[in-house]
Parts: sequence; C-alpha cells; structure tokens
Amino acid sequence: MKTLEQELSRIDLNLLVSLSVLIKERNVSRAAEKLYLSQPAMSRILARLRDVFDDPLFYRESNGLQPTAKTLELEGQLDSILFSIDSLVNSSNFSPALCEKTFKISTPPLMSKLMTPLIVKAINAAAPKVTLEEYPSAIDPSLLLKEGSVDFSIHVTDTVIADEYYSEKVGHTYPVIYGAADHPLLQMQSVSIDDCLKYAFVDLSLDIRSTGEYLNTLDVELMTQGKSRNVALKSGQLSTLVESIHGTDRLMIAGHLLEQDATDEANFKAIKSFNHQPYITNIYLIEHKRTLSSQPHKWFRDLITQSIRKTFGMSD
Repeated sequence: MKTLEQELSRIDLNLLVSLSVLIKERNVSRAAEKLYLSQPAMSRILARLRDVFDDPLFYRESNGLQPTAKTLELEGQLDSILFSIDSLVNSSNFSPALCEKTFKISTPPLMSKLMTPLIVKAINAAAPKVTLEEYPSAIDPSLLLKEGSVDFSIHVTDTVIADEYYSEKVGHTYPVIYGAADHPLLQMQSVSIDDCLKYAFVDLSLDIRSTGEYLNTLDVELMTQGKSRNVALKSGQLSTLVESIHGTDRLMIAGHLLEQDATDEANFKAIKSFNHQPYITNIYLIEHKRTLSSQPHKWFRDLITQSIRKTFGMSD
C-alpha cells in the first residue's frame, strides 16, 4: 500500500497552480501570460492536467474555455489547498516589508474617498511593494469573493451568512442629506424629511451586474410611512453626484463622514442628519474562508480593520 507521500510524489504541485490560473482566466494565452510561460508550454500543462484528473477539464467555446463539471468540483477545493500551502511556507517568515502580493477589495463608492486613502497610506508605510486594486461593491458580495475577483469586500450590510464566508463588523455610519452650499433648505431653522422630499435627489448606482436593489436605511423607513424620494440621477461615482448638485436644488444622501468635506469652501453642505436608530448602518469586512489561514491575508485584514476603525472613530 502506497503512503500519502508516495501518491503525491507523482504529481507536480505546479500543475495545481496552473489549473487555478486556467480556471480564473478561462483562456490559455492569458493563463500563460500570468505564469510567464509560452502558450505551447501552457497547452502542454493543460494536457498533463487532463491526464492527471482523467477529465477534459475544459471545452473550447467562442468566448474561451468553459469548465467541465469535474473542474467546477475541483475549484472549490483548489484555492483552499493553495492557500494552505502558502500559509505553510510563509507562516514563519512572512514580512509585510517584503510582501509583493496584489490585494483586491470592493468598497462602497460613497465611502471609498474617505476609507481607501487611509488604507493606501497604511500599505505604503508597512508594505511598499504591495499593490492594491479597488472595485465598486456589489449588492451581494458573495459572488465576487467566491470567484476570487476580490479578496475582501467592505459592505454596508451583513448579507453573507453561508459558512464559507467570514464577516466582521468594523464600523458604522448613518445617512445625511446634502445639498448645494446655497440650497434653500439651509435657510430654514428646522428641516423635516417632508421638506427634503419636495426636491429631487441624485443617488448611488451599484455595479450593473448586481441583482436586486439596495435601499439605504432612510429609504426603508420612508417606505414604512408610505413615502419615497424622487430620484432624478443615478451614478456610481461620488464626484459625479457631488458635482451634479452644485448650482441646483437637488439633494443627495451619503454617509456622515462626507460631512468632513463639507467645509466652508466646499460647494455642498449637510442639510439634515439621521444619527439615531433606525438609521444607523453597520459596516462589515467580508472575506471567503479559504483565505483565513493565509498569513498575508491575515496581515492585510488587520490593516484594513484598523484603517476603517480609525476612519469611523471606533476603538478595537
């Protein structure tokens, strides 16, 4: 009877790395480029993988490689295996200063301007060789995390409850209605929500791939009262939303931290805050559990958590 070591000795672990890249890229040429190989070399590796797993693994279609059922079955286990190997190798000698990884995060566009610069500065101070890629958050972050499109998702609701994900509360915010610096509502002593609803709003739009619609806590409460906002513009860019209310009487809902930018020189001001229940919104950091044992990801998780808590004025 062969031992585990004897069984595994016939497999080149680099094949698993190649398979992981092929699954993510769904293209032999792009996979070869990622691994600094020629296309013929990558094709030979794919042939070896098919022999090892006794399965075609991929079918060629006009839009690239399509995985077989066997490949989809392997995908869920593969990342965990590779992260375990990475943790085994790097657990005792991981150094942020020497780390050259690329980390990918998704962030709510209305929070990115305030959170991401702090994260970038923290990276630059501790790990100057690390690269950060930021993407807009989706309503449901689980698909981005499951596919490995992002390593972490900063999210405004704890939407992920499946066992394969890990979620941690790292802050909270509340909605504030903003308007142009000369908005008529700023002349009033006391502004009610009904006063605000007389005006049109500009609003955030999420990734077009998202299904469903995200409602902020203010909209949810308005629905219970049979009320709603008139939304005249949707955009995924905070700068576009801010610029679009300048010189108009339109309003915008964003988190309370944006008030830091509403200085005397700014072209917008906070009109009405909702800093009490039921309007408080928790902020969560979500990741796939396959990265929990990875030392680089653990370091980066702590860095994000500390940066966000600093942004929101929360203690550890």
